[in-house]
Amino acid sequence: MPDIAVCVTVFKRIDKLDTLLHSVDPEFISTVYVADDGEWTEEREEIYSQSFPFELEVFNLEFDAGLGAGRNKIVEEADAEYLLLMDSDMQMPENADVLLHQLKADPELGGVCGLFAEKNRIYTSGCLDIYEENSTCKPEIRDRKETELLAGYPFIEFDMIANAALFRRECLADYSWDPEYVIEREHIDFYVGHKRLTDWKFGLCPSVLFPHDPGGSSEYTKHRRDEQKHADADEYFLNKWGYDRIGQINHSWMDTYDPEFSGFPPHGMIARARRKFRKEGIPGLAKAFLRRVR
Repeated sequence: MPDIAVCVTVFKRIDKLDTLLHSVDPEFISTVYVADDGEWTEEREEIYSQSFPFELEVFNLEFDAGLGAGRNKIVEEADAEYLLLMDSDMQMPENADVLLHQLKADPELGGVCGLFAEKNRIYTSGCLDIYEENSTCKPEIRDRKETELLAGYPFIEFDMIANAALFRRECLADYSWDPEYVIEREHIDFYVGHKRLTDWKFGLCPSVLFPHDPGGSSEYTKHRRDEQKHADADEYFLNKWGYDRIGQINHSWMDTYDPEFSGFPPHGMIARARRKFRKEGIPGLAKAFLRRVR
């Protein structure tokens, strides 16, 4: 098994990070790197002092240093062959090795992501293509996406993929996350950088579902939605890449709701996906998805 490490940042949601840490499979992961830019508390000390079946390395960053700085720090310090990027509100899926199989099957792939799974839906987040027109950056989906089988699993290529992905070390060495971003635009910046400066490809494997439990405290939300931080990120992004504006980002290319939770009527594609998942699990759902996009 190659050397694979987890890359995760944490700010306020230390309880969610604890859940993530206990989901990590030590047979697949050798090290977990945490970039922590929150307040150092007794709760943090208790979590980080636990005994884990993998090496845990925590970088205590300046308060609110940001996502870009945290991920960049991990890339600078980690020497693993592959990095599994997750947010602190996720858990590691049992079949994460599928992402590794796909990376090995195509040496031009820099990273492969999975879907997000919540209690009432399965969806993507940030899987888009990047277009540049009239000094405008346009992250969107324009054409019908082609699905192929890669290492025996479905694969769809995108310019941008979700923050639940396995990356090659070489890809991150060629272009990493910009430490200037505190919150917002660090995601699209990473993929604009690769689209302009490297030849790496990226894509989605819908067979891999990352359990996702979003949300947080009111204090976390206040920082997450801070208008000045977002405005600063927009200005920095536009100036860095020479754009005049950036188009609206539609984060959910595929979004399937369970009517039992969402109140949607039990018919059509939603109900079929629900029945397929209940009867055949993730493999059956993935096969049905593959037939549909073809």
